[in-house]
Amino acid sequence: MAKATQNGGRIPTLHIVGDSIPQAYFRAMKAVWEQGLAIRTEYDRKDGAGKYIDPPSRDARVLIEVTDPFAQPRFPPISFCEIGTYIAEIMGLKDYRVVPFDKLKEAVGGELSAQEWPYTYHQRLFAHPGDGGVCVDQIALAVDRVVRTPYTRRAVATTSVPNIDPFLVEDIPCLREVQLRCPEDADGNLVLNMNTMWRSRDLYKAWGDNLIAITFLQGVLAKKIEKLSGRKTRVGSYADYSCSLHIYGQDFAAVGGNVDRGLQSFFDTFDEETFIARSLDSEVALDMLVLPQLRGLLTDRQIEQWGFPPASVELVESLVADLETGVYLA
Repeated sequence: MAKATQNGGRIPTLHIVGDSIPQAYFRAMKAVWEQGLAIRTEYDRKDGAGKYIDPPSRDARVLIEVTDPFAQPRFPPISFCEIGTYIAEIMGLKDYRVVPFDKLKEAVGGELSAQEWPYTYHQRLFAHPGDGGVCVDQIALAVDRVVRTPYTRRAVATTSVPNIDPFLVEDIPCLREVQLRCPEDADGNLVLNMNTMWRSRDLYKAWGDNLIAITFLQGVLAKKIEKLSGRKTRVGSYADYSCSLHIYGQDFAAVGGNVDRGLQSFFDTFDEETFIARSLDSEVALDMLVLPQLRGLLTDRQIEQWGFPPASVELVESLVADLETGVYLA
């Protein structure tokens, strides 16, 4: 097992570049595992005597660039969610669960029910809350800026709500900011680059799924810019900066292996070439995972279980139709 660094209290700063999502994912895993700082988290488990069960996490500040987020194969071979459902959530599927802003202010410091959420990323970006029910569609404004001035650096949206978030007991947004940048290529066409900044990120169990969903949004926004500007627009590179990109101690058996339990390490199972080879092309993932999961959300059982309002059902139906006809990249 690679030994985590102590660094005299300094958090390492790492830079990863990958040609595809799977390649960047593997390289980030290797870099944080080998160079990450050993540091405790607020999620480390303890036994009845108050002693830690989990070892400290491995943690670093990490800038990751994926030069082509739709390079194939696109879908990494490990995933910890239903990726089709997660794409739908990034597009607004569960915004209906978010507590209205004025009610949320009253509930600050208290407990919300399982059916009440303080935010979703889509809600904070597309309907950023304010007093009296006033909401701002920051992404629409960012797209408009890009359409009017493609080289702008001001096309930015934030998930932060300073008079709410610092007082939340948990569930403070990890994604903090999205920036759109849209330079021209040699042919004069627009190229939508996306930058994001994250407060905290679970590298092993979240980064790959995050990337599939957030770059799906990047593809949707490229289509919007193309339609509104009348100029051909394609998806460019994606980059994200995580102030804390970490592998939790409770996942060390899966990542680093455990001889006593007969568990191979992540790096015994995969080298970079194997990790990429076992990843899925978008066409395969669409047929095997994304579309079946989206269609599953439209069953009477799922609609009743989640209490989907008509707007959520319409969103899923629209996503299915668009993906089936190839309107959006998958």
